[in-house]
Amino acid sequence: MRKKVLLVVSVAILTMVYAQAQIDFGVRAGLNLTNIKYSGGGFSMSPDMKPGFQLGVVGEISVIESFVIQPGIIFAQQGYKLDKWKTSLNYIQIPVNAMYKVDLGCANLLLQAGPYFGFGISGKTKYDGEGSDKIKFGSGDDADIKVLDLGLGIGAGFQFGAIQAGIGHNFGLMNIDPENSSDYKVKNNGLAITLTYFFGK
Repeated sequence: MRKKVLLVVSVAILTMVYAQAQIDFGVRAGLNLTNIKYSGGGFSMSPDMKPGFQLGVVGEISVIESFVIQPGIIFAQQGYKLDKWKTSLNYIQIPVNAMYKVDLGCANLLLQAGPYFGFGISGKTKYDGEGSDKIKFGSGDDADIKVLDLGLGIGAGFQFGAIQAGIGHNFGLMNIDPENSSDYKVKNNGLAITLTYFFGK
């Protein structure tokens, strides 16, 4: 009996939350500036930033005033530049950000943070005058980079009507080296400058 009452109460609460929630959808485009963080063997290394782009769709779920949850599905170009070669890594990213909006009158100040999940889909390394090699995502001995990535994103921006402009930093938390060596770690790292347009606002 107690379990049935708990189930009924839970369903009622979820129904009220869903009924009160406002859900908006939008499209996002932006510039990425990324590299990797390498540490191990007594030293650390950060190659030069590589420019790329991102493109995708986002949702905005508002449950209480000034606070929203903003998930998305983003195609994101990442990678790095080192000496005479440039590595490009293409990911499908799923960010899930908690965003707080501060009403400034003419605009809203946006503050956000949350995890992101990445799935490597393709990549290659170009060498100056020496062709290129494909990057293989996976987990076996023949893989170059793990297919899965996980990190934390923080950011800020402004909203003017239906448009959000923001800048953010993604910190990779997962070692993407497929060998899982305890001696060194390789993590994605990058900045993003984005514009998002929400339909119906």
